[in-house]
Amino acid sequence: MKKLEIGNFLVRDIVFGEKTAYEGGILTVNREEATKAINPLGKLKNIELHIVHPGDSVRICPVKGAVEPRFRPDGRALFPGYTGPVTSCGEGTLHAMKGIAVLVCGRYSSMGDGILDMSGPGADYSYHSTTTNLVIFAERTNEKELDYTLREEDEFRISAHYMAEYLGKTLAGREPDRWECYDLDEGSQQAQEKKLPRVGYVMTVISQLAKGINDLFLGRDCNNMMPLLVHPQEILDGFLLGGMGLAGQALTTYDAQNHPMIKRLCQEHGKTIDFAGVILSPADVSDSMKLRNAISAAQIAERLKLDGAFVQEWGGGSNVDVDTFYLLSHLEDKGIKTVGIMDEHIGKVYTDPKADAIVSVGETSTIIELPPMDKVIGDDESLVRDYYYGAWSTHTTLGPSLRPDHSVIINTYALACGGNPAAQLKRAVKEY
Repeated sequence: MKKLEIGNFLVRDIVFGEKTAYEGGILTVNREEATKAINPLGKLKNIELHIVHPGDSVRICPVKGAVEPRFRPDGRALFPGYTGPVTSCGEGTLHAMKGIAVLVCGRYSSMGDGILDMSGPGADYSYHSTTTNLVIFAERTNEKELDYTLREEDEFRISAHYMAEYLGKTLAGREPDRWECYDLDEGSQQAQEKKLPRVGYVMTVISQLAKGINDLFLGRDCNNMMPLLVHPQEILDGFLLGGMGLAGQALTTYDAQNHPMIKRLCQEHGKTIDFAGVILSPADVSDSMKLRNAISAAQIAERLKLDGAFVQEWGGGSNVDVDTFYLLSHLEDKGIKTVGIMDEHIGKVYTDPKADAIVSVGETSTIIELPPMDKVIGDDESLVRDYYYGAWSTHTTLGPSLRPDHSVIINTYALACGGNPAAQLKRAVKEY
């Protein structure tokens, strides 16, 4: 694996104009051209593009995906196997637009979609209330299965990735404001000479759902995958794409592209640790498959001769909690010291005495009230019409989640990225 160099462009604002271009920190977007770029097969209709800024009185719901615009100068697809041919990733030169994100939302919520407020108390829970966002609103031309709590809606997901690729092309021929360089080969010799502890990063990935809903690796649905060893630089470079929604613990393509923990471990490689790699371990449904995955992931870790491992819950909920604790337990059985990274759920779903070091990234079971916003992108009626984690159509004490004045009362799990296990957070502990 060679060096990955990411050239960052500090975007100051997004505006609509006659020509899609990037100049002087301003990204100008031609609405008509961009709309065509994200809908090549005509599977979406009633497409609208909106620009929102931190502090705006705007509510976006249901939010279905988030991606950072980027560009590959060598012409490879930004998301191999998804927006273009399958190629290797994790090496070469990549250009990235910092401070902005592409978000996609629809009219109907599918389980796992989230709510994003750009201001007010809800904004404190989401990193994307700090980014300037180009928001895609659309409906599917063939809306179906609206009575399902969980639907395959790849039309929305791929539109956000197409948009990120389309916008990134405006960076061609331009010089970045600053660079990030990742080269694990360079630090490996130093790590060996210093005899630094070998550390791995283990992530559960959403794979237990129907095809078209799960996370993707190199454009392939993670359904029925086995644990997989991946180079850390690949995660930062389009190898892993987010699946269902933005609610609570859901992690997005944006999170993978900017994964704070993986970036920090790369920085520490050769200095304080020997970073051996990332293990992707699928979440599953049956207990036997959960055990198979945990055993296989632990065997990979053992072959890597790991001394320690961070185990991060990608996605979440009681189902994936079990996978995560199985991983912690089986790694500890191999003599590998573990630290779990996850958010908190009320109740004892699954515990293990060997999992005695857990980092909390927040608690997603709190009732929160949100004031009305001046503008809603999407459809806030979906809060009482459709299925969300953390919203309801009726409640004997609290009433419905959407009130007549369009204020909202929900569980914090419904807030976009409110308990982000990748540590892409706006909040942090004050004391420990």
